[in-house]
Order: sequence, then structure tokens, then C-alpha cells
Amino acid sequence: MLSMKRFWLILVVVALSFPLHAQDTRRDGNWWLEQTQVFKSAYMLGFFDGTNLGHEFSLWKYIDKSEPACLAKNYESYNYYFDRYMKDVTSSQLVDGLDVFYKDYKNRKIDLASGVWLTVNAIAGTPQADLDKMIEGFRKNAN
Repeated sequence: MLSMKRFWLILVVVALSFPLHAQDTRRDGNWWLEQTQVFKSAYMLGFFDGTNLGHEFSLWKYIDKSEPACLAKNYESYNYYFDRYMKDVTSSQLVDGLDVFYKDYKNRKIDLASGVWLTVNAIAGTPQADLDKMIEGFRKNAN
């Protein structure tokens, strides 16, 4: 029987290895399709939170400085893109859209962030001909 001290040591080592492994994993369509529905939903919730945090990161440098033009442009850009592509989009809508997008084997090497961008474009009503050109460009640039 393992001693409690050894048990906790093994548990800590195993727990710490998960984030290290996750950083080495390419998050693309192949990765996406291996995830459970619960994980996909949680990931998309984190994506929304990360989008908001990224917006905050882009502002913090300028908040206390006398650069109101930069701050205003940042707000304008964020609000435009958020309203155009993310407003009223739910995490379950993104999960469904990504599932459909990555069912096409030609899209599987496209990274997840790019897959989200293409999916929100589809949800926002980007014309199919334009979307097809975008997808083709992302396919060519996927590693």
C-alpha cells in the first residue's frame, strides 16, 4: 500500500503534467473533434472570457497615459468586431458551428482560433463565396 505522502506526491506530479501536455498539443480540428461536448462548451465559455480579457490587456497600457486617440480607436475596433461577429452568439452556437466546420476533413488542420473566426463569420452572414475564399486561405496557411 502506498504511503499517504507518496500518494500525494504522485497526485501532484500527475496534476502538474496535464497543463504541460496541453501546451504542447496543437488545438486544431483534429483536437476539437476528440473533445467531449461538456469540454467543448466549457472551452467556448473560456473563449468568451479570454476575448474580454484580451480586450482589457489591449487597454491597460493606455488607461493612465495621455493617449486618448489610441484608447478610443481600440474601443471602436473592439466594439465594431464584437457587435458584428460575437453579439448574441452563444457558446453552444459556436460549439455546433465548429463541429460542422471541422467535419470537413479539409478543415481539420486549421487552428481553433481561426476556426472560431471562420465560424463567427458564417454565423454573421458573410456571403458563402467570401467565406469559401477565406476558408481556402486558412487551409493553405494551416501547418
